[in-house]
Amino acid sequence: MKRIFVIDDEAAMGENIQRMLKFPETTVTAYADPLQGLADALAQPPDLVLLDMRMPGMSGEEVFARLHQAHPGLPIVFLTAFGSVESAVLAIRNGAFDYLQKPFRREDLLLVVKRALSHAELEQEVERLKGRLEELGETDHPQSRSAVMLELTDKARRAAATDATVMILGESGTGKEVMARYIHSQSPRQNRPFVPVDCSALPSSLIESELFGYERGAFTGADRTKKGLIESADGGTLFLDEIGDLSVELQTRLFRFVEGRQLRRLGGIEPVRVDCRILCATNQDLAAKIKAGTFREELYYRLGVVTVKLPPLRERPEDIPHLARLFLERFSRRYGKSLSASPLFYDALLGQPWPGNVRQLKNVMENLTVLHRGVILEPADIESDLEPAGSAVRHLSNLPWKEAREQYLASFELSYAQTLLTRCDGNISAAAREAGVDRKTFYALLKRDRDPQVGE
Repeated sequence: MKRIFVIDDEAAMGENIQRMLKFPETTVTAYADPLQGLADALAQPPDLVLLDMRMPGMSGEEVFARLHQAHPGLPIVFLTAFGSVESAVLAIRNGAFDYLQKPFRREDLLLVVKRALSHAELEQEVERLKGRLEELGETDHPQSRSAVMLELTDKARRAAATDATVMILGESGTGKEVMARYIHSQSPRQNRPFVPVDCSALPSSLIESELFGYERGAFTGADRTKKGLIESADGGTLFLDEIGDLSVELQTRLFRFVEGRQLRRLGGIEPVRVDCRILCATNQDLAAKIKAGTFREELYYRLGVVTVKLPPLRERPEDIPHLARLFLERFSRRYGKSLSASPLFYDALLGQPWPGNVRQLKNVMENLTVLHRGVILEPADIESDLEPAGSAVRHLSNLPWKEAREQYLASFELSYAQTLLTRCDGNISAAAREAGVDRKTFYALLKRDRDPQVGE
């Protein structure tokens, strides 16, 4: 049974809406007193509220503010007179679902009610799925027992409550996008779009039009106006991954947008305002790039109002067995297995260097879950799965530290790249995206097989 509240000081309006919305499985309750309507909606929220904008005693804006704070997922449609349309549009920007201008036709009312109830059902389904995913351990929230990571997560949560830009630093595979999604999920924009942009994956010839969009006729083939990725994040969060790969020219355009939150599409004249939160990430040394003149210093400071630097997995060993257990449980459910691991197995994990960080650990645990024939993982399983960290490391121990390190990293990079390429069916762009590097870097990893040191 769907429950709709109408809060309008004109009793006749409430009665008219009750008649127009008289259909099965729906109850419509009308309130001429906004205080009573607010109290009932706060106590037991309905599926939809139709709210008059101008009322004596308590305005529609005040009722909306109270309801939206207590029940942010509740769709609210404003009923406005001619002079209050501007206020209704502003309320929509602050989270209201829509508005209807009085007088309105029954067809218009039915349409907006249907859309609002469908939206509410979708929101409920999303919340149900989120709860299910949390039960299964399949969340985007950072998982850690490290004191350093817990402190960083708390810092990110506090930053999430604001609209401050956040720069997330860390090696490839440390979980930068997971942290970005966590910040979004803890922010007031959590129910709005999260738009990730991999700056290293977009071709240089297309990245400007993909980011900023274009007007019809802006270039050959532009047969229609297209919103860019930045515009698609309006109201939500824009996540610029691998920000260090942007050209200086694009950095200049991005800086202008960050400063004024306005952009011009390619071929456009009129500025387009975009209200979005900006998060970014990189595994590069931006300070060195600033000195080299390949990254704009002013952009760095505008994007890094808050900086979160994720430590590599090797610097938080307490997380290795914790994450391995979570991944083992997750992949066991996914692939219908019933696997566990011995204490010695987790000890063996602690002995690995994990240059690929959490991403590498996750990959290893998925691989073991898929291929293991028994029910208990033992140290021998991890040693055979991580060849460079097993016998190869023992072999390299006979070499000087610097030479051994170079050979080990070269061997790992080649093996890692080849495995990803195989999994992505030979698609280098897809493999590079999964690795979190640009195509040029990924090509360099594959060329390791020409290095005479590899395999020695």
